Amino acid sequence: MTKTAREHLREQWDQIFKDGIWAASWSKSLDGLTAAQAAWTPGPGRHSIWQHVLHMVFWRQVSLERCRTGAQPSDEDVKARNFPDIPAVTDTAWADARRRFQDSQDQVSAALAGPDPVYDRLAPLIPHDAYHFGQINLLRAMQGFPPIE
Repeated sequence: MTKTAREHLREQWDQIFKDGIWAASWSKSLDGLTAAQAAWTPGPGRHSIWQHVLHMVFWRQVSLERCRTGAQPSDEDVKARNFPDIPAVTDTAWADARRRFQDSQDQVSAALAGPDPVYDRLAPLIPHDAYHFGQINLLRAMQGFPPIE
């Protein structure tokens, strides 16, 4: 049986997260980081791994909401949540950010598995998130982490 483009998209979404496709998997890119390592930035005006994670969660949520309702985020919401400041650098807060990322991963996968064709509009999340995981892995390298196998 031939797979549909949507089935391929969902398969890629899940595979990139779990195993990676031509690059480190998204899940392994976040494994083993402490809150302090996730919050580290290379200098003023630069984003941390943690901020990239929350940025991706925000845009995944925005994309899902756009598919469901057509609603756009307000300018204030974008300003506050696009690359938010990290108020408390604690292991609990970092674990919560990772849980939110995992939840958003699962929500997008579930939407892609459903029958509603509007969810085909989630395809741009793959290159968007892949771009940010390139940045995350560069930030890991800058902190002395070995490459992810």
